[in-house]
Amino acid sequence: GPHHGRGLAACGVVVVALDFRQGPDHKHPAAAQDISAGVRWVRANASELGIDPKRIGICGYSSGGQLALLVAVQPGVFGTDDGVAFAIALYPVADPHARYRYALSRKNDPTFAEGAARLAASSVNYFSDEATMAAASVTGVVERKQARALPPVWLAHPGMDDNVPVEITNAFVSAYEGMGGRIERVHFPGAKHGFIGQASADTTKAIEAMRDFIGRQLSGR
Repeated sequence: GPHHGRGLAACGVVVVALDFRQGPDHKHPAAAQDISAGVRWVRANASELGIDPKRIGICGYSSGGQLALLVAVQPGVFGTDDGVAFAIALYPVADPHARYRYALSRKNDPTFAEGAARLAASSVNYFSDEATMAAASVTGVVERKQARALPPVWLAHPGMDDNVPVEITNAFVSAYEGMGGRIERVHFPGAKHGFIGQASADTTKAIEAMRDFIGRQLSGR
């Protein structure tokens, strides 16, 4: 995301933007493997980038938030040497299966039918089936005690999100904290899904909060 990427870079944080394969041409876990490879590349090039290889974090939003969290809690699953010190997730699709079921439930809602159909189709295009969606659920991974790490998480929670309903985020936060993980959830009551993509007061607030969170992680506080 150019807004928060540039905003964080302006604070002195080294920001590396990662690309990843998407459906329908590619299937899970291709995208998670790409994120893992990106973390590994940053670590391998740490001296050239002028960073501490032990203090690499990961950030993602929406489906990218699911990828960031999935790699963060399962170091070594999608690639070697891809552990991170912290994760930042903006309105993440923490449970793709629950979000798919939500989309199906709204496919006849005239206020959201088109969006629901798009969300459902994109889920199938990448995950293929519901069993794979459930296996890729970060909430499920944590609840099933399959998490290999629980790094500190900063999470942006828009109050007007019709893409990821509040129940999905609440379930993830509850599972993570229930296993001893630490989450800082920042509420943006009037914001919608995707708000970080446009300049706004909420975007500025989010970048400042992310900067402060990162600073605390890097200083060990």
